[in-house]
Amino acid sequence: MPKSVNEIVKDEIIGHSVDLNRLETQMKKDVVKELKNLEADLIKKLEKSNILNGKPMTKFKQKRLKALLKQTQDTIQTAYKQARDTLNTDLIKVAGISEAQTISSLNTAIKVEALSTGLSKQALKSIASQTLIDGAPSKEWWNRRGTAFKDKFSDTVRKGMLAGDTTDNVVRSLRGTRAMRYKDGVLAGNYRSAEALVRTSIQTVANEARIETYRENDDLIKGFEWSATFDSRTSEICASLDGKQWDLEYNPLGHGTPFPGMIAHWNCRSTTVAIVKSWKELGAKGKFKEIPKSTKASMDGQVSGKKNYEAWLKGKSKAVQEDVLGVGKRKLWKEDKLKFSDLVSGSGKPLTLEQLHTKLNIK
Repeated sequence: MPKSVNEIVKDEIIGHSVDLNRLETQMKKDVVKELKNLEADLIKKLEKSNILNGKPMTKFKQKRLKALLKQTQDTIQTAYKQARDTLNTDLIKVAGISEAQTISSLNTAIKVEALSTGLSKQALKSIASQTLIDGAPSKEWWNRRGTAFKDKFSDTVRKGMLAGDTTDNVVRSLRGTRAMRYKDGVLAGNYRSAEALVRTSIQTVANEARIETYRENDDLIKGFEWSATFDSRTSEICASLDGKQWDLEYNPLGHGTPFPGMIAHWNCRSTTVAIVKSWKELGAKGKFKEIPKSTKASMDGQVSGKKNYEAWLKGKSKAVQEDVLGVGKRKLWKEDKLKFSDLVSGSGKPLTLEQLHTKLNIK
């Protein structure tokens, strides 16, 4: 059976999201490279100062340490500002790419060039810089990450001086060990958090640009659907949202779940997919008169995919199901005591097994 227009739209947009994943990989590498250069610069300053020589603390050494940490603080702030500015420039490109891909997906599905890019450069720039990530703009998140980096570096150096450590020992604490591929250093968490910020920023901006594009084309689009990634790393939040739909004003369609925002959580990989109006809803008017008859026949306005995350998981092995849900939740799910909509609270937060037992009145 030929695919419907909405199924084609979903295939196209998900396919394009893979391209954004490749871009994300490169952007994360670029940011981590900048922060690794920062680490090397700070360690060079630390080694040059020679204040960590294993000798007792003195007032003179305390004064030198204070001056060093002030210098490193300025260096860290500069590096994080550069990382933030670099990412923001790239996010403007992400917004433009997402809009262009969305238009291409829709035109491919309806087989006529009925839509064209309409968001201005200023609108794309605004999406990239002002879209909120978990309640705060990107600039604020980078400031927080810079402060966390500074605190970890300063605390580690101070502790080393108080303990009478040598520079080599403190550098090892900061950087980590070769045996652990430098993942055991106190600064390693800062690189992971920077990568998470890059991924979350890209996905937030991409979904914002998609939805703004849907709004610009509300004569064709009536809403959008949440589409989760079908693998074992998908969160319970996104698994429970998969397949749910909202109109362009974020009102739920056929369910009572509030729209979670452009992302459902940090490191979210879910996509928002357009729902094209049925041919009956469009009517034979304006620019849509040119749509081929074969396409019109497949414009039924139905959901864009026949399989949601739960249906996908049912076809997987017990091991995969337990990896996704955990042993206890998987058992409740297999016994039909738990629906995917039960996995999260009314505010969209994942529930523990104990909370589920209480919610479902299971003893």
